Amino acid sequence: MARRKTQVARSRIGEAVIREIWVRAAGRCVLCSSYLLGGGRTYFHHIPHGQVAHNVGATTGKKSPRGKSSLTLDERALPENLLLLCHQCHRMVDDIGAEKIYNEEYLARHKREHEDRVRQVTNFATVTPAAVVRVTGRIRGTLSAATDRQVGAALHYEDLRPAGEHPHDSEYVVTIESEDTDSWVWDEGSKKIATRLAALRDSPHATVAVFAMAPIPLLVFLGSQLDDKSDIRVFPRFRDAEDLACCWRNEPATPAVFELSSSVADATAKDVVVAVSVSGVVDADRAQADLIGAPRVSLRASELGPDAIQTKSDLTAFASAWRRTLAKVESDYPACERIHLLAAVPVVAAVACGQHHMRDAQPALVVYQRAAEEYVEALTVS
Repeated sequence: MARRKTQVARSRIGEAVIREIWVRAAGRCVLCSSYLLGGGRTYFHHIPHGQVAHNVGATTGKKSPRGKSSLTLDERALPENLLLLCHQCHRMVDDIGAEKIYNEEYLARHKREHEDRVRQVTNFATVTPAAVVRVTGRIRGTLSAATDRQVGAALHYEDLRPAGEHPHDSEYVVTIESEDTDSWVWDEGSKKIATRLAALRDSPHATVAVFAMAPIPLLVFLGSQLDDKSDIRVFPRFRDAEDLACCWRNEPATPAVFELSSSVADATAKDVVVAVSVSGVVDADRAQADLIGAPRVSLRASELGPDAIQTKSDLTAFASAWRRTLAKVESDYPACERIHLLAAVPVVAAVACGQHHMRDAQPALVVYQRAAEEYVEALTVS
């Protein structure tokens, strides 16, 4: 007996519809704006030709990207649900797990905006050029720099492109080779970061994209060196979806919550310990002995974990909470000269700690590194 075929066949996309999609997009990828009527090269891959892709998947099967929808199979083959993509963007948006980033609403918005631009005098000059900063230091002996593919994916997801004629014309790269257990790594790393970012401040770039993976003290120092007069975009680093590891997530919709608490106010205290627990728990009792009796301020994510900060709204909420923390220190401990920062935070939160610390107006920020069972002083931002 012949086996019954149970798979639901997708509706065929007609030639007229395919031509309409190409015309609507003016032969350019809806996501990265690559010209698709011939071979070309973007920041991180070759583009042989364009592909008509589905937003809501062609079928309702488990392997159909964004396939859970009330749209019928015929409706899924209509122009409203189709968009023109380059091969690499098509592969990325349909990758396993990509629906967390490239969801139906995101793709529909980019299709609509791109096609609107085509109708408005075919003007595609809406992608913002940006300088790219890459900072990499050893974490537990390993250097893990953001790859070209990860940087490229994150940039075009945010409607950015590398400034200059060549992608590497506007790159500012810092690599710190020393181990995070070497006492000199903090001096070496901070000097390298300060020197490279000084060159960035003398550049004409108004927008800066930051990709960093290094020990927390160096990330805090990096944040302190970023010019607050520029449009700074700091990108995350997630463990899943390899090519999309530096892309912000679209969910959850509700920003993360961060709770602030402190010990009794003390008008004479010169040293205050600030424990920031986001990706894990900070045990302030493991601070160096001379800080055990110092006043403490705690900033803690309501839901701890490596994914506590997944969206740009989460990062905005953290930055706001961190500023409140600094204000709390100033109001409750007016004689404070040094804030001793013990932090278990994601990359972007560490950078934010440095960015939002006002060096000229607030107490010096002494940043610690977790070493075995204690926190060891690493560097001071002042």
